[in-house]
Amino acid sequence: MPVRSSFTPLYPATSQADVMRTNRRYHPRENMGELAELIVDLTGRKIVCLVHNISDGGAMIESSANILPKRVILNYQDKYIRKVCRVVWLDGNFAGLEFI
Repeated sequence: MPVRSSFTPLYPATSQADVMRTNRRYHPRENMGELAELIVDLTGRKIVCLVHNISDGGAMIESSANILPKRVILNYQDKYIRKVCRVVWLDGNFAGLEFI
């Protein structure tokens, strides 16, 4: 049995077609990297967040909060966007938002 070099990848690089097949998003994403805010409760408490990407259906954000309520309002003043969102996933400080 041949010995694998430490520089040889275990799996070959995936092709662009493979990546496109696994991307099941309904709306194309636009990469942003800009600041916005999340309104997280009825008192108007806000959390600053970084919008990594956004589409007609939702956004991926990063915030200092690793716990968010089920519903938030994304207030993105630079793009004139204010949307009620459902938090569909959390991974550390990252979250996926679906616009409702």
